Amino acid sequence: MKTLLVFIIAIVPAIIWLYLFLSKHRENKWLVVLTFIGGMLAAKLILVYQGFWGDTINLIFFKVNPVDFKTNIEGILGSKPLLALFLSFIGVGVIEEYGKFWIMRIIDHNYFKSIDDVIELAIISALGFAFFENIIYFSQHWDNLSTGNFFIFALMRVTIVTMVHMLCSGILGYYYGMAYFASPMLKIQHMKKKRHPILQFFKKAMHFKKSHVYHDEMLVIGMILAMGIHALYDFLLTLQIGGFVVVVMLGYFFGGFWLLNSLLKRKDLNLKLGLVGTSVMPKEDFRKLLDEVQVIKEKMAEGLTPDPVNENLQAETDSPNEEKAIQ
Repeated sequence: MKTLLVFIIAIVPAIIWLYLFLSKHRENKWLVVLTFIGGMLAAKLILVYQGFWGDTINLIFFKVNPVDFKTNIEGILGSKPLLALFLSFIGVGVIEEYGKFWIMRIIDHNYFKSIDDVIELAIISALGFAFFENIIYFSQHWDNLSTGNFFIFALMRVTIVTMVHMLCSGILGYYYGMAYFASPMLKIQHMKKKRHPILQFFKKAMHFKKSHVYHDEMLVIGMILAMGIHALYDFLLTLQIGGFVVVVMLGYFFGGFWLLNSLLKRKDLNLKLGLVGTSVMPKEDFRKLLDEVQVIKEKMAEGLTPDPVNENLQAETDSPNEEKAIQ
């Protein structure tokens, strides 16, 4: 009975979150389920890793000692407890965010057709991760808390904590989508007269390909933001500064919900870039995409007419993921 109740308390909010973010988007149901399970697997792997902190794993031919980075950081920065605490949360953010991202990337990279696809599947992976975490924490605290306290604890985890996971994964998904579709996104931004002086510098001075630099730049920015936002949340909550904690939680919850919805509603993130330039896309579908690009051009202010579409389509298409990014 306990296991069933814990499962229900964890799964019902997860289903509600899925409905809120996917009701207006059509993702393959089996892909959604597989990504959700993948997020659960990422949580399980991280918990297994943490469970071996302080133990020696005998692998027959050699032994491994998993690193307890929190204890190591506190030992190095013992005289600076706040800095040590923040850096330890950075470590947590690195492990959790990369775990969710890694699973999503492995499962879904062949199914990305647009940037909002990447964001949605990143959110689904985060929901699977949060669901598994909630199962573990609910089981651990079931007998340790009163009914009222357990209800408050569960409510906070299925709302605030789950939103933090979705927010960080959604941000990373956005930047990974920009990186994945580096070449087509650069073309679209060129049409909008958006300049990239840093990319231009690396191209001219270092002979780096712009899409390669853009890919790495977007991925690094996404990783830093996701891990930093996650670490900052954990750090601010541990300070226990009166009502400030409530402000932080509400800010993450409502701010995260607004940001994720805003990203998923952006028309430029809905452009189907995943088939451009391959034999998979029929000529008539390719022409429809060109029409969508033309709409973007027409909406620009007068006097800012970009170069012809054909010229931009012939621009460099050398993304590191080019063959997959535009399939």
